[in-house]
Amino acid sequence: MRLTDRDQDLGGRPGSSLDSSDLLRSPTAVLPRAPGQAWVEERTRVAVSRNINVSGRLVFQEAVRIEGRFRGEISSIELVVVSEEGFVEGRIRTPRVLILGELQGDIVGSRSVVLGPRARVAGKIETVGLTICEGARFDGDVRIVHADEPAPNG
Repeated sequence: MRLTDRDQDLGGRPGSSLDSSDLLRSPTAVLPRAPGQAWVEERTRVAVSRNINVSGRLVFQEAVRIEGRFRGEISSIELVVVSEEGFVEGRIRTPRVLILGELQGDIVGSRSVVLGPRARVAGKIETVGLTICEGARFDGDVRIVHADEPAPNG
């Protein structure tokens, strides 16, 4: 079985595909270690779809993607992706964050944060590692913590 761009909720993006065997492996086998393009292609569940406005607190035990507008707090034990069309106003708490769209708020408790080439971020970032791609806009404060420090409380 091949999954194509029609399968957006399974992490596909236009022009990419996932083999069903990728989905059957253990979670650590398919989770990329390096940030960036691999995270875009990673299997995620769409938490807020395009043209949808949601507010509140979202808590997930899996990787999630925000494609619409969200106001509040998002927590995941895996990965949070804010797509190019996505907008988040509030706080993101997760080990890995990929911002391709817009965030007005804070990122706390992260091991790795990536701001994509069209990202627009205003707020505070507390992380072990930060990658800002050329073209991204960031207005705020950054606190880089050591991997052996306890997670920031934010």
